[in-house]
Amino acid sequence: MAFIPSRIKKHKTSTKMVRLNLTSMMDIFTIILVFLLKTYSTEGQLIHPSDNLTLPSSTIETAPEIALDVIVSREWIMVNNQPIARVSDVVGQPGLIIESLSQVLHQFATEAKRMEEMYGVPFSGKVTIQGDKKLPFRTLLKVMATCGRSEYPKMRLVVYQKQS
Repeated sequence: MAFIPSRIKKHKTSTKMVRLNLTSMMDIFTIILVFLLKTYSTEGQLIHPSDNLTLPSSTIETAPEIALDVIVSREWIMVNNQPIARVSDVVGQPGLIIESLSQVLHQFATEAKRMEEMYGVPFSGKVTIQGDKKLPFRTLLKVMATCGRSEYPKMRLVVYQKQS
């Protein structure tokens, strides 16, 4: 039997009703989403240096990691931008442990361990230390010793990367 085009049922074409094909739109949005996720870069400045200190320069090539932030400026010792102790008071203290800093670090460690139990976010014990370029070594040593004794043994010093 031969095919006769005149017998094909013609579809109604109406200008009143416009239908939108959502399948093709979802395909387009999926492609755009995948493209944006692939091109999104997390490299960049993860750590913002404090305004009241000058970081030293180094030839380090490893990227910084997100961790608890300890800032040691010329005047203050801060944890996550909250002042903890004056540097002038710490310099005169005997011993290596700074009690006020130790208490705050223990609070953060306790909270992080509680978050690990509740939500499964692992407690890493990492801390980044931003120390002023002209900070005496003895002060930095006290801060590092306090961090090590307060359940934060994995320390990283934040520096500016020298341009080569």
